[in-house]
Amino acid sequence: MAAIKRKRRGDLPGQEKKPKRNRKDAGLPAKSSVEPEEMEEVEKDRIPGPVCKGKWKNKEWVLIFSSRGINFRTRHLMQDLRTLMPHSKADTKMDRKDKLFVINEVCEMKNCNKCVYFEAKKKQDLYTWLSNSPHGPSAKFLVQNIHTLAELKMTGNCLKGSRPV
Repeated sequence: MAAIKRKRRGDLPGQEKKPKRNRKDAGLPAKSSVEPEEMEEVEKDRIPGPVCKGKWKNKEWVLIFSSRGINFRTRHLMQDLRTLMPHSKADTKMDRKDKLFVINEVCEMKNCNKCVYFEAKKKQDLYTWLSNSPHGPSAKFLVQNIHTLAELKMTGNCLKGSRPV
């Protein structure tokens, strides 16, 4: 039994080859005979290929900021949260007169997906807003006790590059 040797293209020896197409036969005309209008039409029909910037990483950025009128303990709590979360961003204090929907705009400008907002009322009560900024749910919590990392003598995040729970 003799084995039939296949050619590279996968053709069998008895089949005919297709004739090669010349540049004149191709869909695009030669450069010398192309008019500017025809070239614009051809370029409009082309779809650009995908742009690859490497492997995509899922980074959920968290914006941590507060309203004006917070005390030093709240400021230290915010700083502790920033040290524990390697993927957090800070922002300047927000005015008390601003409405809460301004937070979504700030998150969009800072390219953040989540938000932790500390709201001080009458310099006594502290509320924490946690939200999924574009159109997600939000929750409001009353903060009763604050214990910072310096008080508890904790060192902070041992694995700075790890993602917190």
